[in-house]
Amino acid sequence: MEDTPTVPAPAEAAIKPLSFTEKITDIFSSPGELFDNVRDTPPTASNWLVPLLIFVVVAFAMSQVMMHNPSLLDQLKDQIHQNMEKKFQESIQQGKLTPEQADQARQQAEAFSNPASPIFVAFQAGALIVLTPIALFVISLLYWLLGKSIIKAQAPYMKVVEVVGLVFFIGILESIVTTIMVVGLDNLHASPSLALAVLGSFSTDNKLHVALSKINAFTIWNLVVVSIGLGHLFRRDVPKVMALVFALWILWVVFTLLTGINFG
Repeated sequence: MEDTPTVPAPAEAAIKPLSFTEKITDIFSSPGELFDNVRDTPPTASNWLVPLLIFVVVAFAMSQVMMHNPSLLDQLKDQIHQNMEKKFQESIQQGKLTPEQADQARQQAEAFSNPASPIFVAFQAGALIVLTPIALFVISLLYWLLGKSIIKAQAPYMKVVEVVGLVFFIGILESIVTTIMVVGLDNLHASPSLALAVLGSFSTDNKLHVALSKINAFTIWNLVVVSIGLGHLFRRDVPKVMALVFALWILWVVFTLLTGINFG
């Protein structure tokens, strides 16, 4: 009797990457499924590069929309002038500058501080092009280190970059909504945050006002979706990952309030 030939077991079918349209849809509707797909598919640079490029273009376009509004342009000019004067006065009081040197510095800074000038616009575009990728990779590094050191997760760093990059689509929507609010309310400080409660008297020198501006609906949404993404990528409970992500954000907010550093 002849031996029945052994039929090899079929190889496990490779998981098909989602189309980019599906990724954009899923980031808003079913992020868990999206990030499972990101985890189980080969490294894909477009997952972070495309959202990054779109974000830079949209953020710059929205800033130009606001700067073509005369009232908002005047508000920004006043804000920049007040900040410059405050720094010059502090430098004079500390003996770092004489009044004459401060006058010279004002004149030299005028071209760079006028929001309507080509130099200012070019500097703004350059800052977006340079700082946005830096922010993406630094934030991703912090999350990767957080997962590796605290919850002992094993995941490639560039996969974390993909997760954070895809969440930029929420930031793109935030940029559009914020611009609509700023133009509609005719106030540079308008945003979908608790700062709306003090919008009429908002001051960047008031730490309570700044703290309220940090509690932004889109920021919370962003952090929740990042937590879902990292939870699926790290194969850890999402609530535990979310607690770490929010703890890191709270530390950052406290740091910016204490130091006066503000990156948004």
